[in-house]
Amino acid sequence: MPMHDRTIVYVDVTQLVHWSGRLTGIPKVMDELAVRFAEQPHTRFVSWVKDQRALCEIDFRRTRERGEVIYLEPGLHATPITLKPTPTRLSVEAKRATKAGVRRLLKLNSRISGYVETRYRERLASSRVPASIQPGDVLVIPWGEWWDQAFTDYVVAQESIGVHVVQIIHDIATTTQSQFFEQLAVSPTTYNAAVLPGASLVLAVSRNTKRELERWLKASQLRVPKIEVIRNGDDIAVPKLERPKDEQFTAAKLSGKDYLLTVGTIEAKKNHALLYYVYKLALERGIKLPKAVIVGRRGWGTDDIYEIMTHDPAVKDQFVFLHNASDTELAWLYDHCLFTLQPSFHEGWGIPIAQSVARGVPCLCSNTSSMVEIAEGVVGHFSPFSTDECLAAVERWLRPKVLAAARERTKSYQPTTWHDTFKLVQSYMKEL
Repeated sequence: MPMHDRTIVYVDVTQLVHWSGRLTGIPKVMDELAVRFAEQPHTRFVSWVKDQRALCEIDFRRTRERGEVIYLEPGLHATPITLKPTPTRLSVEAKRATKAGVRRLLKLNSRISGYVETRYRERLASSRVPASIQPGDVLVIPWGEWWDQAFTDYVVAQESIGVHVVQIIHDIATTTQSQFFEQLAVSPTTYNAAVLPGASLVLAVSRNTKRELERWLKASQLRVPKIEVIRNGDDIAVPKLERPKDEQFTAAKLSGKDYLLTVGTIEAKKNHALLYYVYKLALERGIKLPKAVIVGRRGWGTDDIYEIMTHDPAVKDQFVFLHNASDTELAWLYDHCLFTLQPSFHEGWGIPIAQSVARGVPCLCSNTSSMVEIAEGVVGHFSPFSTDECLAAVERWLRPKVLAAARERTKSYQPTTWHDTFKLVQSYMKEL
């Protein structure tokens, strides 16, 4: 069923509007696409409400501005409302009570709070507008609440009535590289197996992700839907650069062109352990390396290596961890490093690699998965399984003439803007 002028495009922004902290990785991609979808006619935004088991409409612009989810009033598609819990004076009364009275009030408060919460949830549920998605409409899912089986069932039901589901796949490493992830009862693999065969269009963020996805679907004897490749934008739009204010960075006394930079969530797949062994090996061989600035929040499964890297007296001062760098600080870090180093085992795409070369900063990265297609002939590669190979590559690039040649190659890179990405998404959607 082709799209037409009256087709409504619903964009699921659940994870984006509930995200806390700086937008990185997939939430960053979601935001860049969403702000462009917001400029298009016949577009509405939805967020999954677990209690109602439904996607409900939200005012995306005001939600984004205010940092809280603002649902639309029943029967309308433009009037936002927000509801807050009913206030209670029980806490004030408790402060005035004796200790024995406090204990009695706490029991009473528990019962009343439960009643208030129930009434609040009922009131809130009646105020949310379940999206009235019709056959022939489009539902764009940039990520998906894969951990909620009810969401999976909902999407499959939409496919069954003729809704065009457009699913973006950023990575299927949870399936192909499951050793790097927490083992859960419900996983993205379960969601993908149910949703992708019935999707009208799947958008993969790299050629490698498309290949891996097709291979997995065929091996699982599942229908392979129409899969197209899009390329994420790699521009960092900031009004100005800002030197990091983090105490660790200040204590490191870095001035610029005296450190290597690694960007990405600190998790097993990103292979920060290799950095540790590279610096240990360099120390053993008497090779002096610049400090490594590591930007990224702490993820799952890296407590041990993080503790080792931050407590090993021999090399701990070589690593500068920045967990909350802003975009303006990140841009400064890119522009003032010697080069970037990305040792991941696997990437669905590899935004930090693209961001690095887009800013004219040479990058050394792993020779696996999608990382070899980001800037072919521009970036340098090494095996993420070889400490020797990585150290040799770093040592080589620290030679002034070699690094100068790498910087010259980097000038040939043609950046991709988020506008380019969105236009590509649009073009594939028009072909449904």
